[in-house]
Amino acid sequence: MRLNPSSFKGTSYTITEFPRPSLRRVPNKPITSFIDDDDDTTFQSKTKQMLDIMYEAKGVGLAAPQIGINENIFVYNPSDSKAMERIVCNPTITKYSKEVIVEEEGCLSLRSDECSGQVARSIWIETEYQNELGQKVRRRLKDFEARVFQHEYDHLKGILCYDRFPPEDREAVQKSINMLLGLYTEDDAVVDPDVEEVKAMQPKPLSARYMPPLETEQVEEEMDDEDTIPKKQKTKASTAGGFGAGGGGKKTGKKKEKKKKVKTRNAARSDNPKYKTTGKTAYASRK
Repeated sequence: MRLNPSSFKGTSYTITEFPRPSLRRVPNKPITSFIDDDDDTTFQSKTKQMLDIMYEAKGVGLAAPQIGINENIFVYNPSDSKAMERIVCNPTITKYSKEVIVEEEGCLSLRSDECSGQVARSIWIETEYQNELGQKVRRRLKDFEARVFQHEYDHLKGILCYDRFPPEDREAVQKSINMLLGLYTEDDAVVDPDVEEVKAMQPKPLSARYMPPLETEQVEEEMDDEDTIPKKQKTKASTAGGFGAGGGGKKTGKKKEKKKKVKTRNAARSDNPKYKTTGKTAYASRK
């Protein structure tokens, strides 16, 4: 299991792990002051520390509840360039695309690698927020940046990516969840998110593990005109390019019939047979 550092350079903050209550507490306090003063917990000081923690922990985003601060702010960087660094305050997602994409997600507050699963996110979103200067920003985000923004926005609503996993993935990581529950010895643990925030989740969590479309193979049966013995050759239907595949070749006098053969898939990530699927996409509502 991937462990978070027990401390970080230049800060007393550490990463808050499930099931600490700050991860589920809503609503978070709005950011109203963007100016530094003599307090060591000033806005600019906190955002710098959050970015430093994010980079040192090898994450791409970090929300304030993840360091035990219930304020309406997160930071992220979806690239290797500091120019893409973002500080987001008091955000709202005003529009979600209907089209979603399903990818594996983990979270620093769940120790990432051993507690990851498939999450459906809108492929693009429209957002409104204030930046580190307090200026109002409107942006349309897409692809990976949109996914990162949605993940961190969830944290401000008390939602973890685990809450979006399909049942099979939740079952698969239950051992890791139980381990985190066992490590927290206080009596204020909060396991489940706010009911109203769950109802408001967009897009909705997966009801079953998404399986990508099956590969189809073309089976070419070659019938020899002289002895009529069938011969089989397999070629992938998705062969790229096609150069050299037609036109100038000599005819061999053989008749070809193309038949489509569908592979069967073992969709078992779970030991529970009710979650197994074959020959059909388990999650099809991507449009």
